[in-house]
Amino acid sequence: MIRGIQKELRANTPDLSLRSTSDEWRAVSYVVRGELAFLFFIGASVALHPGFVLKWNEGGMSNYGLHIKTAVPYTLALSSLVFSSRRAAQLYAGAGGRSRRLSGLLWAYSVVVLSVMLSTYFYSRNIELKDLHFVCGTLLVVLVGVGSLWMYRLWPPSARIRALLGVQLLGDALALLTVVGTLHFLFLAEMLSNIGFAAFLIRTGRRIATEDDQVDSPYDIAS
Repeated sequence: MIRGIQKELRANTPDLSLRSTSDEWRAVSYVVRGELAFLFFIGASVALHPGFVLKWNEGGMSNYGLHIKTAVPYTLALSSLVFSSRRAAQLYAGAGGRSRRLSGLLWAYSVVVLSVMLSTYFYSRNIELKDLHFVCGTLLVVLVGVGSLWMYRLWPPSARIRALLGVQLLGDALALLTVVGTLHFLFLAEMLSNIGFAAFLIRTGRRIATEDDQVDSPYDIAS
């Protein structure tokens, strides 16, 4: 009788390992969909008004948040990153090790991107708001740079991953040089940095989920 009860309990108790692994793959899906939505809506913004960024003295994505014609796709682009990153962070939060650290990175990323988006709408009003917007943008550059370096070091890198890191760091370097006025390639810098960081997020999420599938454990025990 006791064995029967135990068997019944096992049959009706959810497998925490499978649930955790499923959450990790769902998190990867959110990151992918968020990035695709971001690229689509930024592409729509550029199509509506290419002159804001496609010129020698490049402006940045924030130009699209200042004009009624492009404010909606710009808002949808950054909101997609905020929502997808926040949702993925929630799915990773219940695990440990690298998954928990990845959750923290995604939470920070969603908060900083939201700050950049909100400060966009007001930064042209006065110098203080402009400085606030630049601070948010600089913080984003630093965050994705540090985050990419951390994700790069989690597993032995291949030549492709080294090239990917080079692309991401090139974007960060161009962005910082543009902020201080040395260069004027802000839109290109933002795209390179974003694509590189997103690729690292997807790679890291897939590796974590795959390893947890193989060890059949709800926790990432490797650090």
